[in-house]
Amino acid sequence: MGSNSDSLPYQASSADQIGELHVAMRRLMAAEDQSEVAAVAVETATAILDFPFSVFWEATDSELKAVTISEPLREHVEAPADPGKVMRHEHGSWLWKQYESDETQRVLVSEEKAASDAPLHGGITVPLAEYGLLTAGTDERAEPTERETQLADILGKNVLSTLERIERERELKRQRDNLDLLNQIVRHDLTNHLQTITGRAELLRDQCSGDALEHVDGIQESSQSAAELLETAGNLATVMRQTDWETEPVALGPVLSSVTEDITATYTDAQVTVPDEFPSVRVQADELLSSVFRNVLTNAIQHNDSATPSVVVDATDDGDVVNVIVADNGPGIPDEQKRTVFERGEKRPDSEGTGVGLYLVRTLVDAYGGDVWVEDNEPRGAVVGLTLPKAADDA
Repeated sequence: MGSNSDSLPYQASSADQIGELHVAMRRLMAAEDQSEVAAVAVETATAILDFPFSVFWEATDSELKAVTISEPLREHVEAPADPGKVMRHEHGSWLWKQYESDETQRVLVSEEKAASDAPLHGGITVPLAEYGLLTAGTDERAEPTERETQLADILGKNVLSTLERIERERELKRQRDNLDLLNQIVRHDLTNHLQTITGRAELLRDQCSGDALEHVDGIQESSQSAAELLETAGNLATVMRQTDWETEPVALGPVLSSVTEDITATYTDAQVTVPDEFPSVRVQADELLSSVFRNVLTNAIQHNDSATPSVVVDATDDGDVVNVIVADNGPGIPDEQKRTVFERGEKRPDSEGTGVGLYLVRTLVDAYGGDVWVEDNEPRGAVVGLTLPKAADDA
């Protein structure tokens, strides 16, 4: 790149320059940190402008420091006698003023202005907000053209956009990590407290009768509801942190069997009916699939007004998908709420809960590529239906 005074420089065609910019845009889209962005910026500025002396300057409160430089410039900076030398411009210098101007500008550079002994005469400065400055310099004794300035400006805007995107992603990751830690701490501590409350209530049961016994029952029911809500909230927090959802083949039968056994043991006054065996298939899901079924079953029992809550669970293999139904003998769900009941904050008419359980169900089933709906049961009650895609090897 570049030229000396005895030869004419190679000038890239407009098509070549636009092509280089497109390549740079793709590389910037994939960049993951500032050093990678700086390397792309310097290489591209050198290529599209045919200016040999390109630099990415990092800004601090007191100076601009060259963190990435073009290869032709390196020989003028990294002298054997001073291998650790770094080009700098202090606060208030001419380059600092270019940085503060917030505009892409053409400049003529004297030897006194240069931060190295490179034969620098003209250049373009591209401010990059608080991140720093991109400069492209030439040894030609002429001011850069308007077109060269426009190309540098386009590159600079894309570089700045990429730096801002990386900063946003870094901040989001920090927030997700903090939420993850908070979620773990809260779930662990509250779970321990709820277990203590339940255990002590059980000890009180043997010493109580009449109204006092009813209060003990109420304590245990509230503790159970709080534990279920805590698990749902924790699973929902996990879902909300997801950016790229990854599913895998999950055996349906063992998950359904485990969940129905847990529900039967927890709600001893309810009748849960399941088939002799569930289909031996795998569905495309993840480790939260059990939470889908647990929330549907819990919802069917908790909001059931029958003397003996009855829930029937069944699953059928239907080609590329598996259909799972959960039918109850409760009050049912009005037609106008059959779709909205899965929205965030929505709940069944008789519910005093938060409405997050069925929202979690909808969110997970959508992520798996399936569907969930509600219809009327006969002679009364509701049927929640779920369609889950089978794993590729099982379809």
